[in-house]
Amino acid sequence: MENQPLYPITFLRTNNMKETRYFYEKVLNFPVALEQSGCFVYRVGNYGFWGFCENTKEPVEKAEQVCLTVVVKTLEDVDKWHKHLVDSGVTVARSPQKTEKYKIYNGFYADPSGYTIEIQYFYEEGEPIGHKEF
Repeated sequence: MENQPLYPITFLRTNNMKETRYFYEKVLNFPVALEQSGCFVYRVGNYGFWGFCENTKEPVEKAEQVCLTVVVKTLEDVDKWHKHLVDSGVTVARSPQKTEKYKIYNGFYADPSGYTIEIQYFYEEGEPIGHKEF
């Protein structure tokens, strides 16, 4: 396709917007990029966005099967994020460790809706093509 997308936005539901906003705005320190009726969109890095829309009618089912990944520049950044998240009382699903199969160093956490947050560093041999453009 000759016209490439401008940027990605991932939208997810939440049953607790107050806790979700606190987590993404105060714990992860993501800036609000857009506020709509019942939805907040956060800037993630240079080109991505995550949106959360309030859902009071249905439970959020199998949220833990959704993984939202934040890629950081260094292995030490993963450890710094880990300390910050632990100090902030965030549930740790798995502490940082090397995942040889994918050539990454990563840890997993839970957001207030149960979505999995991954903090990840790519070792040089595992980096995606084009990542240095960011």
